[in-house]
Amino acid sequence: MRVTGGTLKGRRLSTAPGMATRPTTDKVRQSIFNILMHEIEDAEVLDLFAGSGALGIEAVSRGAQSAVFVELVYKPVTVIKQNLESLGLEARVMTMDYREACRILAESGRQFDLIFADPPYEKITPQEVAETVAQYNLLRNKGLLIIEHKSGMSINSDNIVLLKKRKFGQTEVSFYAGKE
Repeated sequence: MRVTGGTLKGRRLSTAPGMATRPTTDKVRQSIFNILMHEIEDAEVLDLFAGSGALGIEAVSRGAQSAVFVELVYKPVTVIKQNLESLGLEARVMTMDYREACRILAESGRQFDLIFADPPYEKITPQEVAETVAQYNLLRNKGLLIIEHKSGMSINSDNIVLLKKRKFGQTEVSFYAGKE
C-alpha cells in the first residue's frame, strides 16, 4: 500500500498483519481524495478506526494541517506510529475506543474539518459513528464526515445530511455534512 498523492506520493505504508484491519485500498483512497480535493488544504483531520493511518496520512500528504489517529487495537497502533515515523510526520495517536477518544477530544474543545471513519462492519454501524460525532460536536461548520461501510447501509439523523455516496463492490463510502 502506498500514499496516492501529495508530497508523500508513492511512499510505502505498512499494514497490520492478519485480519485485525481492512486497509482502505489505494483505488478507494484515491477516489475519496479526488472528491475532497478542495477540502483538504489546511484541514484538521480526525481518523477514527485508523488501522494503518492511511487516510489521515494521505490527508496530511495532500495539505491537511494536522491529523489525530484513533485506534483501539494495539498492533495497528504500532503500525500507525511506524508509518508516521518512517514518513517524518508527527501526530497524536490515541489508543482507545472511539467513543472515549471523541469524549476526550470534545472536552479539550477540538473540532475537525474532515472526519474519516472506517468502523468494523459487523460491530459498529455508520449510524453509531454519526451519532457519536454529533453528540460530541466534533465536526466544524462546513466540515465533512466520511464513512466507509458495508454497501447498502444508511444513516437517519437530524444532525447530518448525505452529500454523496460511492460504491466499490461490497464497500460504500458516504460523505456527510453537518446540518446548519
